[in-house]
Amino acid sequence: MKKYLGVISFALIILVICFFAGTITQVIDPGVTTFRVLMICGIIISFSFSFLSEKGLWRKLALGFSIFDGLVYFMAVELMRIIFQGNGF
Repeated sequence: MKKYLGVISFALIILVICFFAGTITQVIDPGVTTFRVLMICGIIISFSFSFLSEKGLWRKLALGFSIFDGLVYFMAVELMRIIFQGNGF
């Protein structure tokens, strides 16, 4: 099973990225809480799977995409939410 965790993690992070893109372009319209829970859980699970997988190409790809997607999500969603809520939006 450890052999396939990198592939599973890569597929999961691609689904999370597609969900993020679909929400940004308003193809799908989940609630705010649903969006945040799915994004955070997806990123954490993908990062965990990729960290536990055996070393190789899939692990590097999955870890890279998980970290990148986590940083983009944090900067684009959470930091902007904190900034705009603090300014009365």
